[in-house]
Amino acid sequence: MVFSPVVLILFLAAVIPAFIAVGLWRITRNDRTVVKFTARTGSVVLGGVSVLMFFLLLLASRAMCGSYDFPPVSSPNGHLLAQVNEVDCGAIDSFHSSVEIKRQEQGVRSLLGLQRDDGATVLTVGGDARLLQLEWEGDDKLLIRYPNDSEYPEEFRCQSRWNEVQVGCIPYTPDYYKPLGKMPPVKKVPSKKWFW
Repeated sequence: MVFSPVVLILFLAAVIPAFIAVGLWRITRNDRTVVKFTARTGSVVLGGVSVLMFFLLLLASRAMCGSYDFPPVSSPNGHLLAQVNEVDCGAIDSFHSSVEIKRQEQGVRSLLGLQRDDGATVLTVGGDARLLQLEWEGDDKLLIRYPNDSEYPEEFRCQSRWNEVQVGCIPYTPDYYKPLGKMPPVKKVPSKKWFW
């Protein structure tokens, strides 16, 4: 697992104050002066800083996020799959939705359960993944309809081509009065995918 500098700095900022706090507490345990009160007060403050930094570390590493993988949509010839995914970190963050295209395993590889990891994310958008609509128009053209009212337009990215597949990203205005479909079961987010 590769850690980013932000995660390493937050880890050190959580661990070092904790060690100093424990050390201050233990060194002054037999002292009966003002130094003991000052050191123990500092120890409590450093312990609080350590807990806060640990919480920020959990947020930065996305350890508290859930991932939803929607059922894949197969191309007409069955060689390619398009799949909608959503990462939801709860109240601290917005939805992160994406569409990934990958090859569907055929023959011996599929019988053995072996999968190639040669897929690519062709769309990222901030918003509810249940509003994304996928449609294959032939074996090499995928149309993705996405809501045009995202609160985070800077998160939008559409890749118009992946290998032989042409990708069309079409904005639409969603009808929020219609009920949305159910969410798939939640999975833990793989940490290597979301570290900065």
